[in-house]
Amino acid sequence: MLLKIANILHLEAVRPRHPSIITFNAEENRHMLDVNETVGFAPIGYEGAWKKLVAPDR
Repeated sequence: MLLKIANILHLEAVRPRHPSIITFNAEENRHMLDVNETVGFAPIGYEGAWKKLVAPDR
């Protein structure tokens, strides 16, 4: 969390008028999602991916 906050503060120092910051983490990475929420990020969307597994030859 401290590294994330330090990077945000650095960005604000070098690009004070940046429009936004986007960050993302996998839903199963609850620790980093908690960090993002504590720092002030809010979810704007969710993404999913699908993979078709081919059955092995019998």
